[in-house]
Amino acid sequence: MTPFHFEYRFRARDPEAVFTVYFDPEHQAEQDRRVEVAQREILEEVDGDDTRRRTARVFPRRQLPVVIRPLIKGDLSYDETIVWHKRDHRIEFDIRPRLLDGRAQIVATYRLAQVAPGQVQRLYDGQVTVQARLIGGRVEKAIIDDLSRSLTVTAGCTQEYLDRRGLT
Repeated sequence: MTPFHFEYRFRARDPEAVFTVYFDPEHQAEQDRRVEVAQREILEEVDGDDTRRRTARVFPRRQLPVVIRPLIKGDLSYDETIVWHKRDHRIEFDIRPRLLDGRAQIVATYRLAQVAPGQVQRLYDGQVTVQARLIGGRVEKAIIDDLSRSLTVTAGCTQEYLDRRGLT
């Protein structure tokens, strides 16, 4: 198990503005293009008064390097379940990569907080667990490195979207 922590500060009116953008289908499609997601299938979406739950199957464009494919079963696709706790400005993530026959998991919490007028901080904390002797730690590190790159790209996309929509 390897923990991670990422922070980003948005120029945004309030946390609700960021969540409005987060769940906008046009914004999701733009983010997916930028992080090279080939396809996202929404398997379930339930929007209640206090929570919003969405389960999706995600297929990245990139694949495992040819040299690694014989060693690691599965591909880079994953199932992602998120639960937005609206009042707490928090999303809980459970991501199950298909890599290694389901022996990998990412759990994370995405929190937004108003830290100053027009400033919303995003905290993204969690852990990656890969149950594979000898290579588990290296795979966990590779997943966290990829997550770091993706979160940087998606934060920039979100900021551009907030700016275009006048939500700053």
